[in-house]
Amino acid sequence: MADYKIIFIGGVPGVGKTSISGALSRKYNIDIMLSGDYLREFARPIISSKGEGNNLMTSVYEAWKEFGEKTNENIIKGYLEQSKPICSGINAVIERADKNGENVIVESLYLNQELLDTLKKYNACSAYLYISDWDLHSKRLNERELYTHKKSPGSRLSAQLDVYRSIMDYSIDLLKKNSMRIFDNTDYAKTRDDVIKFVGEYYGDD
Repeated sequence: MADYKIIFIGGVPGVGKTSISGALSRKYNIDIMLSGDYLREFARPIISSKGEGNNLMTSVYEAWKEFGEKTNENIIKGYLEQSKPICSGINAVIERADKNGENVIVESLYLNQELLDTLKKYNACSAYLYISDWDLHSKRLNERELYTHKKSPGSRLSAQLDVYRSIMDYSIDLLKKNSMRIFDNTDYAKTRDDVIKFVGEYYGDD
């Protein structure tokens, strides 16, 4: 096994990506932790200045509008369209981390088959988080400003929970086809410990 760790934590908003990524960072002394949301914010002005990627300028829960009515099919189309530039950027980060032998954690809403192929190629440790219970997921979204997103009211996102859970279901199906680990984060402390253990075992640290 490599003596450095490349970790990807996936999941829609409210499932605990940021908190669990932080726990992994502290446990394994990983200094570089990147968020897909920040990669998106970085990419937006660059893409906009080139007159490209208008879809990326909207929130992911409104990306379906480019394709017509609000249907599950169009929700996924919008999500995948936004995923293209973000996943391309994450691919580059993973390749760079492997080239330099650096520890890195990337957490992101966005994933596609190209990204999953890159994760496999570079033997990254990947975990996808979800919450099976709708009401608990809504509750976590509404509480997240108390812990990790101090100025981002969860009510804005919980109002779009149907869209996020469509993306979640699509992502879980894709991950199952790729035999990648999925964790139901209904019990945060247990899931945190399970993911830390999974990463440790993956890299032979436990």
